[in-house]
Amino acid sequence: MNNFLKIIENRKLAFKISFFYVLLGTLSVCSIYPKDLFYGEWSLYGLIITFPVSIISFGYRYAESDLLYPVFIIQLVMFILSFFVLSLVLKDKNNK
Repeated sequence: MNNFLKIIENRKLAFKISFFYVLLGTLSVCSIYPKDLFYGEWSLYGLIITFPVSIISFGYRYAESDLLYPVFIIQLVMFILSFFVLSLVLKDKNNK
């Protein structure tokens, strides 16, 4: 656990970008149906912007609209993947 915190501390920018990007995708996926709390037309635009990280969650939500906790688990995995990919991209960019 200490190593994970050290990785996050060294890559704060990648953490912040991926956190807010995946957060927007999660909020958009959780606002698709009319009975959702934040339902609105904005959720379609949020899904389009965050398409790479929200497509799997959208597919699950389309198939099973009642349960939300699997969406949060899928988005957590997408956050970790996007954080590591973005940290590698930013690390390579800073080294050049």
